[in-house]
Amino acid sequence: MKHALYIFGFTILVSAFYWYVSLWVPQKRTEPPEDIAISADLSTAEMVAIGEEIVAGKGTCLTCHTMGESGAALRFPDLGNIGAIAATRVEGQGDVTYLAESMYDPNAYVLPGFVAGMPAVARPPVALTDDEILTVIAYLQSLGGTPTVTMATELEWQGQSIGAADAAPVAVGGNRDAETLFTSYLCNTCHNLDGTPGAGPSLEGLGTRLTKAEIYESILDPDATITEGFAPGVMGTMLTATGFREQVSAQELQSLVDYLAGL
Repeated sequence: MKHALYIFGFTILVSAFYWYVSLWVPQKRTEPPEDIAISADLSTAEMVAIGEEIVAGKGTCLTCHTMGESGAALRFPDLGNIGAIAATRVEGQGDVTYLAESMYDPNAYVLPGFVAGMPAVARPPVALTDDEILTVIAYLQSLGGTPTVTMATELEWQGQSIGAADAAPVAVGGNRDAETLFTSYLCNTCHNLDGTPGAGPSLEGLGTRLTKAEIYESILDPDATITEGFAPGVMGTMLTATGFREQVSAQELQSLVDYLAGL
């Protein structure tokens, strides 16, 4: 009898915990930030300034890249001098083509020593427009080089951009499996599952190190506890930029936590 009462009480506590956590999570999708207004008559210098703003904000580039002394990410290459070396990365490719492909199709060429995983920034959740990408290219060219692009520059990938407002909405409360959620919400951009660190700690064996409650906290308040060797603010910035907190449902969050606890 005591054993049955213990099981009943434990079930009530677990249910109450999940109910409490669900109160933290918004249950409706909110619209993403509006695109930065970019006119066709911008000078290259103006494009560089806007591109720098996008790199540090909407583009979430500093989540995974360092820019010389800016940023604390480890997963993808440093871009501090990319304007000087972009044309040398792939034989036969000029700097503009290389930089454009690196954003529209980032896994077409992966720099030796790094792994694939960067999302195509022209598609959700980053969803830069073609014009925004041109300004980012101008800014990247300025890092050690001379910007040459203009708003009239044509790129072979233009027209592939899908703005966040035009994308299919993220299914809230749907039945997507946890591995799909892990990829859809770009967790794999910063976290590996094979024991190797990225911009964030490896999640291999996470369930043996953290309780489900601690995993919930690490998702909802990632700066509450920082793993040694990693910088604060990185995951929080990524979650904000991708609209994770506004889009994830309590059901999806529970599914993710169960998945991570089972690693």
